[in-house]
Amino acid sequence: MPMITDSTDPYRNAIKRTLEEKQSIKRRKNFIENNHNGTEKAFLDQSVELPESVNNVVGLSIFALLPYIIGVIFIFLIIAQANIETYRKTDMNSFLLAWTIGYELIAAILLLAILKSAISFKKK
Repeated sequence: MPMITDSTDPYRNAIKRTLEEKQSIKRRKNFIENNHNGTEKAFLDQSVELPESVNNVVGLSIFALLPYIIGVIFIFLIIAQANIETYRKTDMNSFLLAWTIGYELIAAILLLAILKSAISFKKK
């Protein structure tokens, strides 16, 4: 009677292949768990960390002065068309008016940046 070698036994090869597939699936699951840790988050689920300096005097002064400066620049360049005499005649030199215009400009720029970031966001 001829001897059946290991490489020609179909039952043994099937069991060997099944065990190798199970090990491969287990290794793949371990790799995914170790590399991703379930930290994939959607764009709106990300946490935002603000620096501590926002709560101090420097943060408050930036909050007050930055929109004002941007508002004055906008009024001078766009409304008065970079003419100092026209700027004086417009009578738009109120702090609150300039601050509001600057605040709205900053808000619009930030919203556009968030929108661009959301469009180009890819899960890792």
